[in-house]
Amino acid sequence: MGKINLLDCTLRDGGYINNWRFGEEVIPDMIEKLEQTKVDVLEIGFLKNEPYQKDRTVFNSMEQVKALIPEKKPGIQYAVMCEVVNPLPLDMLAPADAESADIIRVIVWKTEHDKDGNEVDALEKGFAYCRGIIERGYKLCVQPARVSQYSDTEFVSMVKRFSELDPMAIYVVDSWGTENAEKLLHYMHLADDNMPAHIALGYHGHNNMMQALGVSQAMIRENFNRDIMIDASVYGIGRGAGNLNLELIAKYLNEEYGKGYLLDPMLDVYSDHIAAIYEKEKWGYSVPYFLTAKYNCNPAYARSYSGLRPAQISKTLLRMSAKDRVMFSSENAVRNLEKCGESPCIK
Repeated sequence: MGKINLLDCTLRDGGYINNWRFGEEVIPDMIEKLEQTKVDVLEIGFLKNEPYQKDRTVFNSMEQVKALIPEKKPGIQYAVMCEVVNPLPLDMLAPADAESADIIRVIVWKTEHDKDGNEVDALEKGFAYCRGIIERGYKLCVQPARVSQYSDTEFVSMVKRFSELDPMAIYVVDSWGTENAEKLLHYMHLADDNMPAHIALGYHGHNNMMQALGVSQAMIRENFNRDIMIDASVYGIGRGAGNLNLELIAKYLNEEYGKGYLLDPMLDVYSDHIAAIYEKEKWGYSVPYFLTAKYNCNPAYARSYSGLRPAQISKTLLRMSAKDRVMFSSENAVRNLEKCGESPCIK
């Protein structure tokens, strides 16, 4: 078995809850406490082409990231993420150096919609962007969104293609928390069988069906003969029903695999900062999130439909077009409710 690496994504995936507005004074404190946990990788936030605000963990320059990690801690690698459908242009990304983030994780999409609404391939666009990341000297993690949309043949082809870039890791990503351990392990073994041994295998999951912890434990017990990377966040803060809880998987790894993650700083981050966010905008398992996972829909519909009865939500999601299930908007939410003869009483 290779090394188990734990990646904290509190400041990045957690930002879906509060629009990444953790606070100018809070962000450095959270980084310091998360460094104390001794996680293997600490993800600081998103790279996006939008105005920088010091109270948010969204950056348009590596210089802004550097300012938050003035002294790197031994044993920790620092990461940021970007998404190929809304990327930071490569000409705005300075080459890597000793003070920059070590890793850039790129969310790649299988398809996207062109200006006429037609579905088109997006993987080659993602490949070209990822190649630019490598050329600028960063370690690359490839994050193919919504693994469940890939057939076995398509997934193997994608893994082989991105392996050509010699990335640090290729992930199995359960973006909407729709898949059980058996299904995700199937994709993990496909990746394991079709990429070089020095590329790590990653897992990023969500808790729409309360499966992230069980899947991560199942992945660890498979004893892959390569390094693995597992994403988690404090108290599970993250998109939809949230992520794998950092404190839970860290405790498991300490007890069962002799790791030395420190739980007290994780709990300090929770009590000092995350608990207040939770009081304003809750995340975690709920019946609406269960239903979006059941019908393979964008989890944003769960928040919009949270005031409806389960039967109303099921009826609406079941009759949605495949495109609307993927592409959430408030307009889509209202239109699909009305189409089903339901009252548009949504958030």
